[in-house]
Amino acid sequence: MPRRRSSKRSRGRSARGPSPLARLREAQLPELEQRHLDVAGLGLLALAAFFAFVFYLGWDGGKVGGGLAIALRFLLGGVAYLIPLALLAAGSALVLRPMLPSIRPFRAGWACLLLALTLGLGGTMFGLGPAHPVRHGFFHPAYFRHHGGLVGDALYWATKTLSQDVGAHIVFVFLLLAGVLLLSGASVASVLRVTRTGIAASARRVKRSTSEFAAVVAGHESSEYERGTEADGARPPDVEPRVRATHVEAPPLDPDDVAPAPEPRAPFPRFQRPATPAAETDSTPDEDARTPQGERRSEVTEADDVEYTLPSPSLLTRSKKGARVDTAARERTGKEVVDALAHFDVEAEVVGAVSGPHVTRYELRLAPGTKVSKVAQLKDDLAYALAATEIRILAPIPGKQAVGVEVPNADRRIVHLGDVFQGIPAADWSPLTVWLGKDIAGSAIGADIAKQPHVLVAGTTGSGKSGCVNAMLSSILLNASPNDVRLVLVDPKQVELNHYEHIPHLLTPVVTSPRLAANVLANLLKEMEQRYAVMSQARARNLVEFNRVRVREGERPLPYILCVIDELADLMMIAPGEVEDAIIRLAQKSRAVGIHLLLATQRPSHEVITGMIKANVPARIAFAVPSHNDSKIILDQVGAESLLGQGDMLFRPASEARPARIQGAFVTEAEIERLTDHWRGQGEPELNEDLLEAVEPEGDQSAEDFSPDSDELLSDAIATVVQLGSASTSMLQRRLRVGYTRAGRLIDMMERRGVISGYEGSKARQVLITEADLSRVLAALDEPVGAGDRS
Repeated sequence: MPRRRSSKRSRGRSARGPSPLARLREAQLPELEQRHLDVAGLGLLALAAFFAFVFYLGWDGGKVGGGLAIALRFLLGGVAYLIPLALLAAGSALVLRPMLPSIRPFRAGWACLLLALTLGLGGTMFGLGPAHPVRHGFFHPAYFRHHGGLVGDALYWATKTLSQDVGAHIVFVFLLLAGVLLLSGASVASVLRVTRTGIAASARRVKRSTSEFAAVVAGHESSEYERGTEADGARPPDVEPRVRATHVEAPPLDPDDVAPAPEPRAPFPRFQRPATPAAETDSTPDEDARTPQGERRSEVTEADDVEYTLPSPSLLTRSKKGARVDTAARERTGKEVVDALAHFDVEAEVVGAVSGPHVTRYELRLAPGTKVSKVAQLKDDLAYALAATEIRILAPIPGKQAVGVEVPNADRRIVHLGDVFQGIPAADWSPLTVWLGKDIAGSAIGADIAKQPHVLVAGTTGSGKSGCVNAMLSSILLNASPNDVRLVLVDPKQVELNHYEHIPHLLTPVVTSPRLAANVLANLLKEMEQRYAVMSQARARNLVEFNRVRVREGERPLPYILCVIDELADLMMIAPGEVEDAIIRLAQKSRAVGIHLLLATQRPSHEVITGMIKANVPARIAFAVPSHNDSKIILDQVGAESLLGQGDMLFRPASEARPARIQGAFVTEAEIERLTDHWRGQGEPELNEDLLEAVEPEGDQSAEDFSPDSDELLSDAIATVVQLGSASTSMLQRRLRVGYTRAGRLIDMMERRGVISGYEGSKARQVLITEADLSRVLAALDEPVGAGDRS
């Protein structure tokens, strides 16, 4: 599928009008005040140019200029030569004031930096050479004119008198660091975090390269020892350039790769260090070539692993501090609820009230002998008495001896994603952590999709379903890099998920055709089986344990895969059988291998949300629906028919029996664009468009006809390893463009035929034949293994 990213994005920018920077410049300051600042800034720029000519070029500044230059040198010493730069910065700050988030840290930074330099020069902390005068006491003009000036000498005298030279040096370092941090806008935590990440990445690369180089050297030494002088002819004249994947991807799977792998000869035969030719000894192992995600595309030629930078939560919008809760109005409404119940002979008292963004819950304690069900039956009568649109009754409130009556607020507050986003709250939560909104008490509610493990979102048009999906995807983009999570987005409506095109998290292009969506689901089933095959060899029960094994072996972890289907009803109309079967199989088995589903629909009917889908998708999110029957289809209970819309939802996680009411987080298109632009700026997605192809049938070959020693690529594999002088699974994947399982099977076939040596842990496999023996070995491929020995 051709990419038209640049043209599309340029059209989007032109349609949006002025940039945010331009709008900010127009709206932040009154026009007259901005003109005054411009004039003052231009004056400072002119003064900076004047002093630059005087200080740097030695021009005669006249009585005014010369006098000011002498005075500045007297006060600041050598720091006076920075005055033109300081004036230039101040003038630029005044002219460009709307473009700066805050001018105060900028001024404070310059002040700290100038004080640090004057103190450093005054105390000779920079180790100035012998050409400068030596200090004899304090406040000698002949000395401080060439050092820190009168200000620097005074600072040094004060700090040395109070705390000696040690204290003076500490104050100097503090002022210098404070100035740099304030001018750059950085923080100590961010500097330490970037430093730690860089050191860890460098250590991993050094460790990986060292171990690979040792394995390659050992493999070549043993190969040359056995082959002797004939080894020279086996080396290829040209070697393929160094190839390394930027991040883990899921390329298309070969139907032949789905066949079960033969029994391993060692505990972890598929995780050995691959031996590479001499010209490739500086290359790290291909990350995606070791995964069960399919074949390796050889045109990917990045030279190093990409260290992605996560977007800052500051890209999200936060709500302004709203007005306080109207306590008097809340008490008045509570009294109206009690009076309305009294008209129907229900005696109750308000024992508590909790105000949320959209509703207030009044907690009522009933008189002894009053049935809870009687209150639940008065829902419509209470709505009439309070003149409310919808009222929801919790009879009783879980964990409390009270009945809850939820009444809509007169003033509803919008909950932005920036108000609730808190990153990954615990170490045992996965990168699939999403933030949904605020509950009725105002607490942020999040969920880990990996623990759910699949989520169903349903509600009528305009109830907030698509906004919830966008909030979850935005949370993932804030939490996870493409190395952690890959996305498969299915959008039959073609307008809901197009914001996420071309981000590097995508495993396929955004799928808009229902037929192609059925193909993607079928290929995800193959991916699931592939992951199960290699995880069983590693004796890992889930993706977390399997990734620990890969990290110990020096390989990068496999990513989670999240498949988002925005409108399930469209798929069920076009290909109901294929789609339902694939969703059911994925929902039943894919949790352990890190593949998860997010299904959304605006038609909660039995034809769309079938019984088998509901049984295997335990986590449910219900938005406003027209009837209690629709609520029962989504949640298996009533309640969603009483929701207010506009993000009002009921969330029932897999671990809970009763749903919680949440006001969904709202994320604007501008916020989504900022997040996606951040990721688009770090690289193009490695798309596997072959995942859109229809899955070919396995064929009519029966189990009795299957031969573990026959493969149409076996001759090519033998010729390749003989030519290169080494054998590894990743090398076969790259050269023959096959999947992981098939490459491993070819390795086992060549081992049984005596072409390569057996598995020896981290050591490279040796090639046991030469090019002179190649024709004989290839001619005997049609014979079964061991036939030559029996004859």
